[in-house]
Amino acid sequence: MKSTFKSYLELIKFRLTSTVVATSSFGYLIALKSIGGEDWLSLFNWWLFAGVLIGGMFIVFAANGMNQIIEKENDAKMSRTSNRPIVEDRIDVKSARIFCWITGILGLFVLMASGASFLAVLLGGLSLVVYVFVYTPMKQVSPMAVLVGAIPGALPPWIGYAAVVPRVDELGFILFLVQFFWQFPHFWAIAWILHEDYQKAGYWLLPTKGGRDKRSAYQVLIYTVILNLVSMMPLIYGIADIKAISVIIPVGIFFLFKAYRLFQTLEVSEARKLLYASFLYTPVVFLCYILF
Repeated sequence: MKSTFKSYLELIKFRLTSTVVATSSFGYLIALKSIGGEDWLSLFNWWLFAGVLIGGMFIVFAANGMNQIIEKENDAKMSRTSNRPIVEDRIDVKSARIFCWITGILGLFVLMASGASFLAVLLGGLSLVVYVFVYTPMKQVSPMAVLVGAIPGALPPWIGYAAVVPRVDELGFILFLVQFFWQFPHFWAIAWILHEDYQKAGYWLLPTKGGRDKRSAYQVLIYTVILNLVSMMPLIYGIADIKAISVIIPVGIFFLFKAYRLFQTLEVSEARKLLYASFLYTPVVFLCYILF
């Protein structure tokens, strides 16, 4: 039982899932602040909040598991994925597929049962479909897969926001954009570090066919600049004030500096530093939107 449980934790990538779902909670809290003003905490609904977190978690479980089912043969070719439970037959494909369908459907049901808006449920379903059926098969075809994959990856904060605000509005879309543009320097840093390993499976995930070259590093730099600009947009809607900006700007400059260092050197060590900086960026930015 212990071994099976551990295998399923690997299938769903539990640690990665928890970080993704955390952005949903940020979106939920930002939505409360946007409609409640100074008394926004009085609007907090534990039932809805739990539904956003648990429903979102089950949806990501399903996406991660289906990804491993589809990529079983390619995962076996790469060092970092060759010991995944599907590859090693610790979980058979049929059982994994049943598990993923159950968790995916359960995730959407939990969102609905918690009282989340139809928009939140729709975005949750969209994230699952795009990640599994568009992004995953596209990874071997084109570097554009990163752009497509950034869409479901950017939806969690909007899902959390839409659970409270049942309409498409500017602020919800801005939260999506912040998470969307953040994924490019974050994921390209990973792709830079693991370039040779990805090549074994035929994945071209850096932005140019040249791999670790100046053109790829330039793309990383440009998207980091765009991310910094997009992160300032909530100031227009009264969510972020000057105190928030006074924190967001230094963090953004630090992140941009790491992207510039990668552009200068093209070194894997600098890509790793950029990756670590990316882990800091979005939590700080979203917390600034909430606290200031």
